[in-house]
Amino acid sequence: MDLLPLFSTLPQHQILSRLIWMRWIAILAQLLVIAVVHFTLDVGLSAGALKSLFGVIGVLAVFNLLSWRRTRRVRPAGDLELFVQLLADVTSLSLLLYFSGGATNPFVSFYLPALAVAAAILPWRLAFVLALYAFASYSLLTYVYQPLHIHDSSRGMAYHLAGMWVNFAVSAALITWFVTRISANLRQREAQLGQARERQLQGERMVALGAQAASAAHEMGTPLATIAVIAGELRNEARQSPALAAYGADLALIEQQIGLCKNALERMRVDAEPQAALGPHALKEWLAKFIEAWRLRYPAVKLSLTLPEQDGKSSQVQVLGQVLLTLLDNAARAVAANGGRIQVTLTFAGASALIRVQDDGAGIAAELLPRLGYQPVASSAVDGKGIGLLLAFENARQIGAEIRLSTPSAGTGTIADFTLELA
Repeated sequence: MDLLPLFSTLPQHQILSRLIWMRWIAILAQLLVIAVVHFTLDVGLSAGALKSLFGVIGVLAVFNLLSWRRTRRVRPAGDLELFVQLLADVTSLSLLLYFSGGATNPFVSFYLPALAVAAAILPWRLAFVLALYAFASYSLLTYVYQPLHIHDSSRGMAYHLAGMWVNFAVSAALITWFVTRISANLRQREAQLGQARERQLQGERMVALGAQAASAAHEMGTPLATIAVIAGELRNEARQSPALAAYGADLALIEQQIGLCKNALERMRVDAEPQAALGPHALKEWLAKFIEAWRLRYPAVKLSLTLPEQDGKSSQVQVLGQVLLTLLDNAARAVAANGGRIQVTLTFAGASALIRVQDDGAGIAAELLPRLGYQPVASSAVDGKGIGLLLAFENARQIGAEIRLSTPSAGTGTIADFTLELA
């Protein structure tokens, strides 16, 4: 039987859990010290004192069990509740010291770990109140306590020094353990907050870019319609005029490119309505159709597609199309100068799919690779600004996918790996 789940606590109770474990350690140490003093040292503890000491320890153990049950609740422990926890520790220590020599007990410095913990986790007002309470208890114990009876008075100082040594070792260990764990939690939380702020800034940047794209698309609608009408009229005239007949193929190409622009604007409208493309799509069939449609954008680029025998489905084909369009366009611009090739490969591994876009262009400079996809980057090689990759990386992050860019060596092209989870 696995006992770990019985002692596990909810994440919001990490500090309370640390206090509970510290208290268990203190209870075991107290029982050990009482046993050593009573059975091995020449120090007399009356039956009444032993009964009182065990009674205080028993109450503290019950309080710790109730605190452990408290960690099973969802509501996190607040500052006042943590203050009560430490107040119980200081009170129990004061009672134990009262029945065992008061301020003359070498373990009187055990007040310090509780105060160090309070300074680390409580607001300064509550920590100050606990410090005053501990100071008052210490002061009272210098006058009011049940004295210890050491039969061999010549060894009293040796016992006291040994107790102080143990006190220092245990106190230093507890303080170091607790404070380092709390500091580690705080550093982890700060790192998470930093990542959240970075994601928020990237999200705001994406929203701004999206607004600019929507505005540009709206402004392009009318000029594209005008160009389409003029191109159509010119093509009709080319059929009737021998002087313009030589430009017929060029005019047809212009109309084709205008159609691609209109399709891109239409995709923006469809992408704004995710319900229009709900449901998983077979990736092999979808990718083959997507590549055939993309060839119209760069008919001169040599592109080959490799598909596996097995197939998988994805419900994120809208985002996949946006990301893949950016990766393919970048690859096409990279190979335009040297007439290279683009290789697109689809593979499956478990519950994920990998689409690799590899070109044999000039590659990406090593100093640009860490920045691409995270900030706009000017690139003289393709005359771009990196905004397309910025949007592609953000779209991938939105669906839990990942893009990795690499250039094996200078002049060997670029590899873009896009990994996404299957539906």
